[in-house]
Amino acid sequence: GEQPDRLDRLELRLKTLERENRGLRRELEAMREDQDEVSQRVDSIMPLTGKVGGYLDVGFFHAQGNGAGVRPDIGHLNFPEYSGVVPDSWVFMGDPLSTTVNSRGEPADTGESRAITFDGINSQGKSSFILNAFNLNVLAGLGKQVSVEGLVDFVPRGRNVSEPDTAGRFALGDFIDVKLGYMRWQVPVKRLDFDLYAGKIDTGFGYEYRIQESPNRIGVTPSLICRYTCGRNLGLRARLKFLAKRSLILNLAVTNGSSFAENFAFANEIDTNNFKTSTGRLSYVFRVGSGLEIGASGSVGAQDFQPAELVLQKQYGVDLHLEVKGLDLTAEFVQGEIDGKTEPGDAPCGIAPCLDFKGAYGLLGYRALTWLMPYARVDWRQAHHQSGASFVYNSDTLRITPGLRFELGTAVIFKLEYTVNRELGRIPEIRNDVFTSSLVARI
Repeated sequence: GEQPDRLDRLELRLKTLERENRGLRRELEAMREDQDEVSQRVDSIMPLTGKVGGYLDVGFFHAQGNGAGVRPDIGHLNFPEYSGVVPDSWVFMGDPLSTTVNSRGEPADTGESRAITFDGINSQGKSSFILNAFNLNVLAGLGKQVSVEGLVDFVPRGRNVSEPDTAGRFALGDFIDVKLGYMRWQVPVKRLDFDLYAGKIDTGFGYEYRIQESPNRIGVTPSLICRYTCGRNLGLRARLKFLAKRSLILNLAVTNGSSFAENFAFANEIDTNNFKTSTGRLSYVFRVGSGLEIGASGSVGAQDFQPAELVLQKQYGVDLHLEVKGLDLTAEFVQGEIDGKTEPGDAPCGIAPCLDFKGAYGLLGYRALTWLMPYARVDWRQAHHQSGASFVYNSDTLRITPGLRFELGTAVIFKLEYTVNRELGRIPEIRNDVFTSSLVARI
């Protein structure tokens, strides 16, 4: 009677539950298939994901005198030791990059310079509006750990098209500067952050290279030593971050040439020797304010633009950056030597040019308001640069640069600064102070 009926009902319920479970399994399998299909589609789309950005940088500037930071030592009055070795009109005093007007480090005029002859602005001491650069930044993801980045400046410059340039070509003055182009692999390892870069890269020397783009730089112009640290070259770089909160940072790079900027005379992209340049930087971030980072850097390699392996180009430096309670402080020192090569009996450094240099800067900004940051920089450079009987430069320059930075929302920045140039030692005063400005719009 009652007991068999109860068993029949239980058996019927079990069969119903089995049918429902089979249905749920089929639905779950279908969902998994759909998820796999979606994942495959996402993976196929990933190489196409990315970001396009950049900025527009326009300005106005005026440089005193003829716009150049060097003058010839006519009559060998200040440096008589070069009499009979280098013609007086080719013995230069001052710094050819002391009259920079923008974040690209372009001087208002190169004047009679023989070491830096590319005169993109050529202001001849006149004031001018200028489109410093139209910058394009492309970032694309290739899967989960790999990305590609490119950074390009489109630079409009003037030239009289009725006259040939020094190479005998007729062309406009506009040019394209490929600043960065590299692949980055975020290596999946435990207990540290490990990034590998290949292509045209920042070599990782010092600190200023990280903030050299116009929106990132507090002021308008680079320091006097940026020419030694802000260069980008072709090669490989590894960055490793260790310890708690990734406080210890190690950068290692092997590149064709040095970390010298391309607007200086000792930087090449395609190498002319087999001894590559090795660069390293070790830094530690202390938890003070938003961070106190102290670093030390060094590099050595064969001198650029010459074939010998044992003609060396080497430098070292230390740097500091602190952000705390509205203050932004950066300080850096660098010293180095480029051996050059001399033919016995000829003028020094005739086969390959020589350079001894050292310099430093300190930059302090204070965020007085959310939209206003006054700042001041003091920088100094001392250098001796000779290329046989072709030319010699004696530089000993101190600059004082006060300025104001206005942030108009999140996308627009306006900067004003005035640079006072002072020549030291045996170099007579040169009339070469510079006023410049920059209006930057992030894209």
